[in-house]
Amino acid sequence: MTFFIPYSVTMSRVLALLFLVLLVLLAFSSFFWLYEAKFLTGRASVSQASFSVDNSYVFVSPLQAKANTQEKIRVTVFVLNNQGLGVLGKTVSLTQNPNLKTDTIQSLTDGFGKSVFDVSSGKTGEYYLDVTVDGSSLNQKAHLTFD
Repeated sequence: MTFFIPYSVTMSRVLALLFLVLLVLLAFSSFFWLYEAKFLTGRASVSQASFSVDNSYVFVSPLQAKANTQEKIRVTVFVLNNQGLGVLGKTVSLTQNPNLKTDTIQSLTDGFGKSVFDVSSGKTGEYYLDVTVDGSSLNQKAHLTFD
């Protein structure tokens, strides 16, 4: 005994089953996409508001250079908030000294809170420069030596 199943009935069932499988896969993947999007929105982000004078710091490299106006000492300032994250968009400046030539590389802080200056001198000496961020002085000073 042989049963004859029309081609159109079988194909429509296969297509319906395929559509159902695709619908389940789409629902499953969208659930995880929405879950991940919700999970990732709470991550740390760059702050543009307040900064901490206690957490911010000054990095000087090299510690000394020749006083020939050619060698430079790079002063890098990191402006951080209370959580230690970089603060974007703060204006950083170094105190001016008539014996020093300061080249501003980047006075406005980037996404890491970084600001960069190059300092050279034609006069030997040990110099301490105050660092100010939006008018507030940092606790740490830049210590430069030219010999």
